[in-house]
Amino acid sequence: MNKIIALSVFGLVVSGMTGCQSVQALGDKLTDNKVVNLAKSATSSPFMTTATNYKNDRHMTIDGTSFPISETSARILTDNDGKPLLVDDIFAGQGDKAVAGYKIMVMNRTSSVAAEGRTLKDGKVIDNRMIHRGSKALIGIPVVGGKVALDSAVLLDLDIIYDDFNKPLADGSTFKPRGEKLTKKDVAVNDKRVVIRSLTLPNTITGESSGGGIEFVATATIEGKKVSTGANSAFEIFETAKDPKRF
Repeated sequence: MNKIIALSVFGLVVSGMTGCQSVQALGDKLTDNKVVNLAKSATSSPFMTTATNYKNDRHMTIDGTSFPISETSARILTDNDGKPLLVDDIFAGQGDKAVAGYKIMVMNRTSSVAAEGRTLKDGKVIDNRMIHRGSKALIGIPVVGGKVALDSAVLLDLDIIYDDFNKPLADGSTFKPRGEKLTKKDVAVNDKRVVIRSLTLPNTITGESSGGGIEFVATATIEGKKVSTGANSAFEIFETAKDPKRF
């Protein structure tokens, strides 16, 4: 399958065009404030629709065991204007040579959220998100000859959390507990690979925080276990971050 990346990702969005994707109007023109022949078929609609075709599919497996995942979200490194940030080296000095490109974190997860349930050291109160199971795939996307090269994307790191999803909620509990990390400190993540077939970003300049989407598969070996995670999905939550430490 050809590698596809929406023009808005690092072209139109960077130049300030609005909208996360190209859109098309379904239905006929307005005549005297009335819609004429609006529904030519069962798929016709008077509204605008995005031109992408992402599904609502995602997976995570550990040694062939499938863990139910409910959401695909992402975070991208940006500059102060909200534009995706082109870094000098996606490997941060850890590779054989510097490779310019972009960094994006793609999260597949099942979680629970307690509204205003966490207080930070500075006193700020935020929602408390508890991850029960899921993956965080840190992906570097090189720029080659001035163009984004999805087919050369690199899986820089992979973080895995899992739980016993068949275990019922304990009596008196409101949320299931956080999952256990497979990628504990000092645990090596080997044989890292990623294939991205499609990637579309929301308009980060205007502040869109959902939309776009991705079709990808990332695999690795962690403590001898074969891990696979991937999705063909829109982004439920899309964050931007200016601090490389969040990656």
